[in-house]
Amino acid sequence: MIRFARLALALAAAGAAVPALALDIQLPQETATLHPGTGPGAQGATLCLMCHSVDYLSSQPPMPPGFWEAEVKKMVGTYGAPIPADQVPLIVEYLNQAYPPPAPRAKP
Repeated sequence: MIRFARLALALAAAGAAVPALALDIQLPQETATLHPGTGPGAQGATLCLMCHSVDYLSSQPPMPPGFWEAEVKKMVGTYGAPIPADQVPLIVEYLNQAYPPPAPRAKP
């Protein structure tokens, strides 16, 4: 048991002596832009870019009505996105307009 304790102490001391090195990570430059939109929600949607890239938003497939409202509310309520409550409906309106749901299929 004493051997185990000495080994554990030696490993802990060795780990503490190794300095942490900072990594220099170069990300590719963002080239995507938010879809154009009208209304004040387009400016508010830039708040989403604190956590997400524009590519993330642009890569979402067309979603049914209600999707963007649920997503924005989840980001604020569950993940703590710092979006003011008065901006939520404006951002949802912009996302619904700029990233619309799929068009209904024509019946044969």
